[in-house]
Amino acid sequence: MKFHFSLKTQLLLVASLMLLLPWAGCQSVSILETSLRQSHSQLLDVQMTAAAEQLQRKLNQSQYSDFNTNQGNYYAPLTDSKMLLDGFDGEESDWDNITTPWFQLNSYDYMPERDESKPPLAEEPPTSAKFKLAANDKLLYIFIQTSALRPHYYNPTQPQRPADQLNIRSINKTGLVSHWQIKPQGSGRVEMNNTSQVTSRNAGSWVWRDGHYTIEIAIPINLASDAIGFDLILNDQQLNQHFKSKPGSTYERSLVRETLDLNQQLATYQQPGLSLYLLNSQYWLIGKLSAEQMWNALDARTETENKSEIEIERKRETNENQVDPSWFSNAIYNKLFTSDSLPYWREPTSLGRWLSPAQLGKTTWYQDSPINKQLHSKTMLVNGQPFYFVAVQDSRQSLLSASKALNQLLILLFTIIAIIVSVLFTFASLLSWRIVKMKQNYRDAIDNDGKIMSVPDASKLPDELGDLSRVMQQLTVNQGKYTDYLASLADKLSHELKTPVAVIRTSLENLELSNLNPEASKYLTRAMQGTNRLSQTLNALSEATKLEQSFEYAQWQIVPFDDMLEELVDAYRQIYSSHQFKLTYDKSHTDKDNYAINLAPELIVQLLDKLISNAVDYAPVDQPVGFTLNKLDNQLQLLVENQGPHFSSDNIPQLFDSMVSNRQQSDTPHLGLGLHIVKLITDFHCGQVNAKNQQGPKGVIFELLLPIGKSSQR
Repeated sequence: MKFHFSLKTQLLLVASLMLLLPWAGCQSVSILETSLRQSHSQLLDVQMTAAAEQLQRKLNQSQYSDFNTNQGNYYAPLTDSKMLLDGFDGEESDWDNITTPWFQLNSYDYMPERDESKPPLAEEPPTSAKFKLAANDKLLYIFIQTSALRPHYYNPTQPQRPADQLNIRSINKTGLVSHWQIKPQGSGRVEMNNTSQVTSRNAGSWVWRDGHYTIEIAIPINLASDAIGFDLILNDQQLNQHFKSKPGSTYERSLVRETLDLNQQLATYQQPGLSLYLLNSQYWLIGKLSAEQMWNALDARTETENKSEIEIERKRETNENQVDPSWFSNAIYNKLFTSDSLPYWREPTSLGRWLSPAQLGKTTWYQDSPINKQLHSKTMLVNGQPFYFVAVQDSRQSLLSASKALNQLLILLFTIIAIIVSVLFTFASLLSWRIVKMKQNYRDAIDNDGKIMSVPDASKLPDELGDLSRVMQQLTVNQGKYTDYLASLADKLSHELKTPVAVIRTSLENLELSNLNPEASKYLTRAMQGTNRLSQTLNALSEATKLEQSFEYAQWQIVPFDDMLEELVDAYRQIYSSHQFKLTYDKSHTDKDNYAINLAPELIVQLLDKLISNAVDYAPVDQPVGFTLNKLDNQLQLLVENQGPHFSSDNIPQLFDSMVSNRQQSDTPHLGLGLHIVKLITDFHCGQVNAKNQQGPKGVIFELLLPIGKSSQR
């Protein structure tokens, strides 16, 4: 299978090599990106070292708690909203949007001596209690929830009667211990008493709903900033059950919380795409600044400058437009610079705690589709305990210059490529148009017989195609001269040889009158036959040339073709008495049918003579030569049939060409001009002539189609 590539296609294929330019540019940007990444890692390490030293001094100066890791600690995330202490624990509660862990209160039971006069207690499922915390710069919020139970409220008129109550023990950074006590008198709002200071305050809500307790309260954060403990006492007449942080009279545990001052301290190191985390020795999150929080800090600073919300939104949109490159360069950037060999990034914290401590202490790159992230951490010693300062840098934000460079480079390269390809395509189209035009001009200049119809004008452009056009014009002129010479050669030879042939024939005739011996008479007869063949050959050579010349003087007239054909058939019966001829019409033929047609009668008679001569030469004597005349819509159809041998399928397309003959060698010269003359006369009448084999072992048909009415008279 061969593929044909036009000139435009070839030039486009060559022009496609220019796509190596974007590839080379991307490779350059990739090298630049790698270099920038390494430089940024080094810069981030220097910045992290300086920031870690500052944070370490701040934490040591604040006398941060020396946590008792054996006893564990509680965690309170930072909340920026003021919570409604309504005891509601549904999906729309204030706690629903706070990611804080649940802590379990352990059960420590005390069974007094049972009164035998009272029936024994029925077996009930054990009660459980859990709580979670949240804090802001003023309050510590506490949310306690129990499993199913029966409430026992405090009755001031019967203070000795067992009732449910909550004891809280808190310690601040100065070591001040506060004891808080809540005794609910019913489901709803409650107060708490500070027994160490003999004061009371509104605590929140203690609600019994759906068979369990929901306790939502708050205490001042400055009184519980270091440690806190809970002792939930559930009473009835026979069972006194304590749910405590740990057994003993000092049941508090260290409180770890995310503080606003640490977050503000981290905000001083903020950069685009940089997230910062501060972890204590137990990997609890005590400070955080995410990349998204940068907008919150920007809004806060903007509001202090009394700027409108419209200006804030406009600045945010401007920054977003600066950060995000176009979708195309972004896709190329991600394809080039996001490595599949890197581990996948996952959120490092959950419910306030770092998930993978193994990540700390080293610099690691992660892939977070469609960008990369690097994690870098520093270890600090605060009061003898390790603290961890962690930074997560978004590569697309930190290496924005590489993306911008890639974007500008791709725009420039593809613009250049588009211009060059357009110029090449236009140039190729122009060359292709010139070549196609030249091909069409020279195709129209030469007919199927090789005759020059007209010589095309040569191009005047001084390039290779112009030179080719001028050479082709000269070749066409030379071919025309040579064709004219060959066309007139037969007539010239016939004219020049007729006199010598006549002299030879006259001499042979005179010699024939002499008394020659039998041997000499035999040679004389052969010479006479050769002379006759030579004369017939000269006449055949000039016949086609004379025919074309006779076209100019042909007389056109309207002739009833059926009558003319009947006269010719009668004449053929007399001329070729050894053969049979048969004329038939189509089935719908009547005497009133009009077969009149505009034609040159002498030429049509000559055409039919050639067809009959060809048929008689091949048709068997016992089989008739058939004529069938049909009238079509706007044509007359004449079929000439004979039972001669079939044409070779390879020779049918060339039957009507000049100097083509299928005859076997014979004494009569045949130059293959008979059917060629038929084709010339048919074309002169704007008709068609075809030849085909009949069905069966032998038989051929010649079909002649002539237009009726207004023929193309020349």
